[in-house]
Amino acid sequence: MMLEVNRVSAGYHGKKVLKDISFSVSPHKMTAVLGKNGCGKSTLVSCINQQIADYTGQIRLQDRDLKEMTPVERARAVSILPQLLPAPSVTVGELVRFGRSPYLGWGKRMSELDEELVAQAMELTEITSMEQNLVCNLSGGERQKAYLAMILAQNTRLIVLDEPTTYMDIEYQGKLMKLLTYLKKEKKKTLLVVMHDLSLALRYADNIVLLEDGCVRFQGTAEECLSADALEQVFRVRKHMIEENGKRYVVFDSE
Repeated sequence: MMLEVNRVSAGYHGKKVLKDISFSVSPHKMTAVLGKNGCGKSTLVSCINQQIADYTGQIRLQDRDLKEMTPVERARAVSILPQLLPAPSVTVGELVRFGRSPYLGWGKRMSELDEELVAQAMELTEITSMEQNLVCNLSGGERQKAYLAMILAQNTRLIVLDEPTTYMDIEYQGKLMKLLTYLKKEKKKTLLVVMHDLSLALRYADNIVLLEDGCVRFQGTAEECLSADALEQVFRVRKHMIEENGKRYVVFDSE
């Protein structure tokens, strides 16, 4: 497995948020993490990012414990887009170039390959025209794209995204999910994506990890999740199947 979470527990100020959870992420697949607010999704991302270092259990990447890897080793192996993004007074181009930092020694200049990866990342996220704009002047959705370009420039095998469609309009949400599908299929990336849109998750993710009250309520393929009615039970919603242009989609509404 690309990423393995084994009996991980974590919390804040004496309150346990994640409770002995275990699941694995398969290579070259998109795994969506779903759950209601407060179930532990962002806490999980913080553990993977080693922002919470005192969790119990193990998080292993390609058979190596993340705690035993140096920061540079982790940065070359996994890139993480958190939910809360700062707005520094740097240009978009400078921000995206920060993604190449793990590969640059002290005082080392960007190589032609580094610049090529930066240009590709900005092109994929459609922000090339904003290269000279200050990040602090961007809208929430534009800032999300800029940070996404930064982690694409980091060029890691594993990409972790915490609710990446936040602040994005419906049109770009669809473009983002198609971009993630492209990265998975064509670039052989492995994706772990925290999501709140159940329909998008079932449409684009290969596998689902469903959290409830800090525990894994379900893990398996998107098709198995749909058949098990797990989402209806956790979110208290009803599912409806609709057909459009010969394709079937799942939508949900509240009970």
